[in-house]
Amino acid sequence: MQVETNDYVELKSEILDGMRSYMEELKEDGSDAGYTAQDIDDCEGIIDRFLDAVANAAGDNARASGAVKDAVLALNALNARCGYSLIETDQRESLCELIIGVAATAGVGSGQDDITEEWREW
Repeated sequence: MQVETNDYVELKSEILDGMRSYMEELKEDGSDAGYTAQDIDDCEGIIDRFLDAVANAAGDNARASGAVKDAVLALNALNARCGYSLIETDQRESLCELIIGVAATAGVGSGQDDITEEWREW
C-alpha cells in the first residue's frame, strides 16, 4: 500500500512552507514567530514518521491508530515547546486533513471524522 500519495506530499509541503513563510515574514518585521527552522524540521520528521508508520502498518488498524495517536502527541509536545505558536489555524486544519486522510487510506476512520480530537491540543 502506498500511503504517501502526491496529494499528501503536497499538503505536507504546504504546511511546512506556511510555517517557514510566517516565520520569515515576522523576522523581516523584527518580530519572533516563537519557533525556529529546527522546529519546522522537527515537525516534518513527525509527519514523515507518521506516514512511514501507517505505510508499514499494512492493514493493521491497531498499529495505524497508534501511529495517529503518536503523531498527535508528538505534535502537541512540539507545539508546547514552541509556546503554542508553531501550529496556527491553517496548519491545524491541514495537519488534521493529512492525518485523517492518510489514516483513512489505511482503514482507520472514515476520512470524515476527526480521529485526532481525542489527543489534539493544537
